[in-house]
Amino acid sequence: MIEIPVKPKRILVVDDDHDFLESMQLLLLDYGHEVIPASNGKEAVEKYAEYGPDIVLLDFKMPGIDGYETLLHIVKLDSDARVVLTSAYALDDAQYRRTVDMSLSGLLPKPIEFANLAKTIARHAK
Repeated sequence: MIEIPVKPKRILVVDDDHDFLESMQLLLLDYGHEVIPASNGKEAVEKYAEYGPDIVLLDFKMPGIDGYETLLHIVKLDSDARVVLTSAYALDDAQYRRTVDMSLSGLLPKPIEFANLAKTIARHAK
């Protein structure tokens, strides 16, 4: 097993793909992190307010409230929120600029490589 070079973090993982959400949760739990799963944007905002995670891994393409709108709500709750978008799709330049302007911490393309995930958590989590 590869070691994540950070102390355990509270991580909110948001994705409408149940299999992806479950596998991320199990992987992060194996490395000692506390994982808060959410399957949609509304649930993510509620759980962010309740748990105050160190970092959010947020799927960009979701039905209902998408990742961009969810990011807006989370930043309104906490201007210092650490949010990393995850997406299997390329973001167009306008979308990406809007998220960066809102203090987006990073972007992880899917499928997520473990080394990139570990580096992202180490670099961006509170």
